[in-house]
Amino acid sequence: MTRPVEPSHHGLPSAVVFDLDGVLLDTTENMRHAFTACCREAGRRDGPPFAEFLTHMGAPLPQILTAVGLPAALAATYERESTSKIGLVRPYDGVVELLRDLLARGVSTSVATGKATWRAVQMLERTGLRPLLGPVVGSDRVTRPKPAPEIVLTALRESGAEPAGAMFLGDSPLDMRAGHGAGVTVVAAGWGQGAPAALLAEGPHRMIDHPRELLEPLAAGGPVRG
Repeated sequence: MTRPVEPSHHGLPSAVVFDLDGVLLDTTENMRHAFTACCREAGRRDGPPFAEFLTHMGAPLPQILTAVGLPAALAATYERESTSKIGLVRPYDGVVELLRDLLARGVSTSVATGKATWRAVQMLERTGLRPLLGPVVGSDRVTRPKPAPEIVLTALRESGAEPAGAMFLGDSPLDMRAGHGAGVTVVAAGWGQGAPAALLAEGPHRMIDHPRELLEPLAAGGPVRG
């Protein structure tokens, strides 16, 4: 069930906070490689399935590994393998254009991700997105990571924005809960790694299928489509 949203007085959000994996960057194959390496090192050639790993997106990496039955200590292996295959990471179609549009319109942007901050920055720099974004806040920089709202509120504070009039775009149930807790407009990214049904069950204000849709209804001053 979607909730009604009131656009800001000028038809644009005052700020947009983005999740990283599955929203700005397509990291699926990079993650698959790193996850497979962790399973191999743990002697788990028969699982757990990668699809199960993806259901925990938004949480810190050691917590995700534990949730799927792998040792948290394998986070070092995961990070090493992920870095070795960073060339597999790509911005989603339309993301660069969206970020440039927000920058041109004076809308502040930031990133709130379950990744460690250094890894998020590394990927943003490698893919060329870093100059188009404001503060980057990883789970290592907050006391309570997603689904707590602290990471979203920290990203807003560091970008000089308030929750009123701000948006959070994510692709996991943890993202949806963190956004709701922060009191911002919550938008689900339908192109990401999260299952649409699971996202809709969290009651986002909107669900969109392409980055270009983020501003269209608001900029036009029309109703928000659920």
